[in-house]
Amino acid sequence: MDAHASAQAAPLSSIDSLPVEVLAHIFFVGTHELVKSHGEEDAECQTFNADSVKTPLVYASVNRHWRNVALNTPALYTSLCLTPELLREVGEMETLDTTGISSNLTLSQNHLVDILIDARDPDWDFEDGSAWFSAEHMRAAMTVLLPFIGRWRSLTILTDVYSPMRAALDLLEDAIKADGAPHLESLRLMRCAYAGHFIDAAPEQLFSASMIDDRLELTNLRHLTLRGVSAEWNSFTTLLPEKLKTLELSFQPISTQPSVLELARVLSAARNITSLVLNGAGPARLEPGGGAPLTDIIHLPLLNSLTLGYTSAIAALAVLQVLNAPHLHVLTLEDANPPAHSSLSNLTLRRVHLDSHTPLVRVERLELVDMALEPLAFECTHELYLRGAAVAFGLPTTASVVQIKAALRAFVKGYGVNAPRVVRLYEVAYTLDQQGDMEEFFVATTKVIIYHHQDPEVDYEDMEVDQVDSGSSDL
Repeated sequence: MDAHASAQAAPLSSIDSLPVEVLAHIFFVGTHELVKSHGEEDAECQTFNADSVKTPLVYASVNRHWRNVALNTPALYTSLCLTPELLREVGEMETLDTTGISSNLTLSQNHLVDILIDARDPDWDFEDGSAWFSAEHMRAAMTVLLPFIGRWRSLTILTDVYSPMRAALDLLEDAIKADGAPHLESLRLMRCAYAGHFIDAAPEQLFSASMIDDRLELTNLRHLTLRGVSAEWNSFTTLLPEKLKTLELSFQPISTQPSVLELARVLSAARNITSLVLNGAGPARLEPGGGAPLTDIIHLPLLNSLTLGYTSAIAALAVLQVLNAPHLHVLTLEDANPPAHSSLSNLTLRRVHLDSHTPLVRVERLELVDMALEPLAFECTHELYLRGAAVAFGLPTTASVVQIKAALRAFVKGYGVNAPRVVRLYEVAYTLDQQGDMEEFFVATTKVIIYHHQDPEVDYEDMEVDQVDSGSSDL
């Protein structure tokens, strides 16, 4: 018997003798199930990654039979992963190579697809203001993906700067308005560096108010996560279907966090959820002095897991007081304040201009010298020292004690439960008939002490140096 005949007579390996359907299923399990096996238990675990999506190519390279099976099994190509690894240098430009993504969209035929866009800087370099995976790269990615929005089952976008996320959201909003996303079950939008950069100079909103009129819903949505990405909350409620099972709002910009009323509307629209995560998501504006009080209880009859990461105990209490979740099994409470806040107890600001609402969450003693109060967000733990009351309250320098007291009372009442516990005023204007060097009184629960005579021996510059030496922060 010659060598050719011997080769023909050689038996097939056991795996090659399997029916095509069985071999295709083995390929499917090897491609998807290894990573996905943890996904049901751990919401943080991404169900696929840049390596797992390449697995079908490995199968196809073994032999002709495996290649035919792999290329004709659409379910192997339903995971689409775009990362900075796809960036290619073309001349002086970096472009996104979407050839592989386009091939997978074709090979997956009519199957639903899961999409991961990981636009984060692998070096986690926040000193560089530009994005490696830029807004232009994101637009290129979305241009390839959006024609297939009718086949999207899940979309996860991870960024560490905002411009790529903004580019994706602009295109996504337009596409949803035009075509909808009838099979989209999971939407996760995460600006992952947001906890480290807690204050955003220009926070953007996810969906515009114009979507209220469209009455557009993501009808099949089951899971929604927004981390570091905010929404226009009134229109946001119209997008939440009754089928929604899990909702996460985390690390929302201070200036765009929902109020108690807005949060109540969101939760009422998502009343069938089984899992809720509110982590650094407000409510930031308790509005004790304005707006109708929230008296209606929010009923979440199916909720069994609640995670509440609070930046204010008062805000957390406000949420818990209005929730009715009779089947809650797991309750997790955690302090969501940025780590830097816990180490700062004394702060002096002298003639610093603040453009936006600035939170001072754990500052025990705050001293302002010729500073306006309006841009600052207080918590009830503060002891506030004011030097230059006219500037603080936006009054003329000739303001009388009566005017300053009126402004102070309005300030304390406006902040309500968030007002400082003690307010000390120095250098205030005073009338000739004012008696005594010091005056004390209460406005609600806030103790106010007014010093009518400045000690001429006090030197501000020396005092600030002493405070810095003793561990306070002077900006």
